[in-house]
Amino acid sequence: MPTPLVSVVIPVYNGEAYVGQAIESVLAQTWPHIELIVVNDGSTDGSAEVIGRYRDRLLLVEQTNQGVAAARNAGIQRAKGELIALLDQDDWWRPEKLARQVPLLLNNPRVGLVHTAVDHYDQDRQQWVGPLNPQARPERLVGQCFRQLLLENQIYNSTVLIRAEALRQVGLCDLSIQGNTVQDYDLWLRIARHWDLAYVPEPLVVFRIHSRQGTWDRRQMLSEEARLLERVLAEHQLTNQPELRHRMARLYDQLGTAQLDAGDRRSAQQSFRRSLQWSPTGRARLLWLICWMPTPLIHTLQKIWHRRLGRAADPVSSDTPGNLSHN
Repeated sequence: MPTPLVSVVIPVYNGEAYVGQAIESVLAQTWPHIELIVVNDGSTDGSAEVIGRYRDRLLLVEQTNQGVAAARNAGIQRAKGELIALLDQDDWWRPEKLARQVPLLLNNPRVGLVHTAVDHYDQDRQQWVGPLNPQARPERLVGQCFRQLLLENQIYNSTVLIRAEALRQVGLCDLSIQGNTVQDYDLWLRIARHWDLAYVPEPLVVFRIHSRQGTWDRRQMLSEEARLLERVLAEHQLTNQPELRHRMARLYDQLGTAQLDAGDRRSAQQSFRRSLQWSPTGRARLLWLICWMPTPLIHTLQKIWHRRLGRAADPVSSDTPGNLSHN
């Protein structure tokens, strides 16, 4: 079997606590032909010192802070490999990760991206935990799965191995997408439009959950996801497909709920209206009406709902974890 060069890209921003383990997991891979590119995205902590310990075993790219998507693009643009792997600074790989993935690309010229199963480790509790979404079925995202990917994004950044030819065809992360939100999802969709996907059911990647992760704006995440999907559905004339209309209705319902919880009633009204336009439900009608109630009454209803559920959390959580990367 030929041994193509795999270029591994790790974007780093203030990741001194964990980036060393990420780097070590790449250097421990059983696949023999690897180029490691670390992009220091303007870190202000001790990340540079940690990276410097491996200076002779990686290519370091330094830039001012521009965000994780720009850092990934910077690394990919310097990659020489036929295959590109992404790894977040907080996560790590098991040694056979690349060795399990590469043959799927070598033996299947139509495959543009291979992803894998994931284990989850809670750093603060020092224990292994279950998946973020117990209903997730990433094994369904195989073959010609563009339509299925529109319904669910269950691909973690740190699992993917991508054919460089696919990236040359579809482009890199879209930096016009706001925040650290759905740049990854957008890229997977563009690849899936032209290439098959493959999946390794072994948990070859560990996704680390910890309190030092950057916080992400749930409203911005859902808003950017809705904007992305509205554009893609229109471009591919899929706006009349019932399953996809239900998907958009649920998404706007989740966005409206997040906005209502944050006290942004005007935006919530608009989101619930959009949900009803995509696929009307009694729930969205009720929440749209609640948006017009006095704020104290809304707070009272929220407290009653939270007590009923036995938790003080968002009464409706997203079906999927959103952008499956670290901030």
